[in-house]
Amino acid sequence: MAPSSTAGGRPERDRSDPVADGRGAVPGTRGALALALALLVVAAGCAGIVDSGGDGGDERTVNPALRGTPTATATPPDGFPPGVDAGGVDVDRLIDAHREALAGGSWTVTLTRAVEGPNGTVERSRARLRVDGERRLYTFERVRGDDRTASAHWSNGTAAASRRVDWEGNVSLEGRTGDPDGLPGPGPAGGAWLRAAFLDVRPSYAGTESTAYGTAFVLHAREGRIERAGLPDRRRVSLRARIDTAGVVRSLSLRYEIFLGSAPGTVAVVFETTAVNDTTVPRPEWVDRALANASEAAADGGANGNGDAGNRTGDATGSDGDAALYVPGARVDTG
Repeated sequence: MAPSSTAGGRPERDRSDPVADGRGAVPGTRGALALALALLVVAAGCAGIVDSGGDGGDERTVNPALRGTPTATATPPDGFPPGVDAGGVDVDRLIDAHREALAGGSWTVTLTRAVEGPNGTVERSRARLRVDGERRLYTFERVRGDDRTASAHWSNGTAAASRRVDWEGNVSLEGRTGDPDGLPGPGPAGGAWLRAAFLDVRPSYAGTESTAYGTAFVLHAREGRIERAGLPDRRRVSLRARIDTAGVVRSLSLRYEIFLGSAPGTVAVVFETTAVNDTTVPRPEWVDRALANASEAAADGGANGNGDAGNRTGDATGSDGDAALYVPGARVDTG
């Protein structure tokens, strides 16, 4: 699927993409399936990945260390993590255990997606969420060739601020002194990303591995073809995940083949949970400016009286920038 452009060369949103124009939700499974659509539906674009809007992040992840053959063990000496046993995997219980194991601590979850076509990389996107108590920083970036859009959203439990860069390079700031819960994303533990990655696959227990964080329980799944209404067919689907003894999904690698229009393509998705109980959430320098603008807007009566701030140029909604991994307006999984 070749990207279309406006007269100025900026990528134009594909209106046939149910994610890009917000039609991804399906009644009865609105939150999880909408996010699955955002994860799985390929939007046109091109190459490369860059750092996102003052995230101050650590080194970008391209692929998890999922090499080696796990040791097959019918029943590990200390038992299985919740949702996993030799007879199968209960994905809902596994994701619940992942959330519960992280609750009350600090952590970083990262999701990257790369779309490869016959002539190389079509698009790369990355989202990262850092959590430490009430402090959170969610960053997103999406790159197509020389074009880039990015967003960053910070909150501390009493206030929130956002910075967005649209496809034309325009920067917008927004402060929300009275709406600290307005943070987009997959839920603080990445539960919606996991639910999307596990959509329609049947993982099974493959054995254990020794890792830097202790024993890891390895899950794998292979599907020849997956069909679901509203999603393109996925072929040669492979998934491999590592779960620690506490139930945290430490890494997940998902790969499948897809058609980009009439051309074959490959999508690779990587999820990681890192810096468990060792994450700090920085306060980007633009946060103070955004909150100052919000306070000034509130003092002047504001546009809506809720302390929302301006410095808005271009598209301040973030809907196009976040579309690859998050659907604005969809119910966000609270995990």
